[in-house]
Amino acid sequence: MGGTTSTRRVTVEMEDEDGNSVVKISESMAKRLAGESSAVTKIPRLEERGYLPSPPAGSYPSGISQQEHVEELRRIEEYYRQRQQALEQRDKELFSLTKEKFENALNEVEAKFVKQTILPVCGDMQQELLRCYDANRGQSLNCSQQARAFIDCIEQFRGNLVAKRG
Repeated sequence: MGGTTSTRRVTVEMEDEDGNSVVKISESMAKRLAGESSAVTKIPRLEERGYLPSPPAGSYPSGISQQEHVEELRRIEEYYRQRQQALEQRDKELFSLTKEKFENALNEVEAKFVKQTILPVCGDMQQELLRCYDANRGQSLNCSQQARAFIDCIEQFRGNLVAKRG
């Protein structure tokens, strides 16, 4: 039934010399089919192989009573329950410490690399141009003076940047 390989051989032949269908089997198989039990090897049980413990019914290790055994199990359960609680507490402490370190590192990085807020270039002229467009919907040519002033301001700013770098 699974764990060992079978040494039984079964040969099936389609026809013999006479043209009859024949199934050949070993002699031990024939005896088993006939109900004779010859020297059949006994398969050991799991307990006999040493896979499962087989204590006598009602007895406990080292000759202790059932009550003592139950008490020992309770002590062991309590020990592991306390150990689990200690590990959970340690986990919470490590989590809070790691969280604190992460927040400190985040604040440090933000302080070093925070993007400075830059005021828009020619912001007042941009606002004036947008108000003109809102007031003259569909007639954008009425805002050509404001658009020209905004473009001139932008070009002047670019020229100043190139002069500083170059």
